[in-house]
Amino acid sequence: MLKALSVCLTFILFLFNAGCKEKKESITVSKHILINKEGKPIPLPEGKLIVINFMAYSCGSCMKELPVIKKVLSSSKYRDKFSFIGCVIDADKDDLKDKDFPFYSCNRANFVRFPVPGTPTTYVITPKGKKLIFIFGAVTEENLKKFLDEALRKYEIIDKKGI
Repeated sequence: MLKALSVCLTFILFLFNAGCKEKKESITVSKHILINKEGKPIPLPEGKLIVINFMAYSCGSCMKELPVIKKVLSSSKYRDKFSFIGCVIDADKDDLKDKDFPFYSCNRANFVRFPVPGTPTTYVITPKGKKLIFIFGAVTEENLKKFLDEALRKYEIIDKKGI
């Protein structure tokens, strides 16, 4: 009887331990800052701050916000300082037709590094991936400019300190 109980307990511990290993492996963060749905790294522009917009094609607010983002980032004040990356949560493949505004299918693993409470969600990060700004919800042209200016100020401080 004791031997049967010992075998049962060992088997239960084995199953529990195997289940824990699977969970740990499923939330492993990629060594890349962003990856697409296929697990391939999303290339990050160098020498510019990066605006990452997590959005959905089925999201009305996202589709209204997108022209605002494009307009502001295309303006002479921000064009040379910022790059855009769109991460689409309801897309199956990347859309790279516009090299200035590429859209990648979003891998859920990105949400470990960049939590997305809903769409649209926008981050402004350094070329090395340090988060400067987090924006939840759609932005107006005026608000986006304020956020971008704040990101530039923060980056200037970080850059001076060599972080």
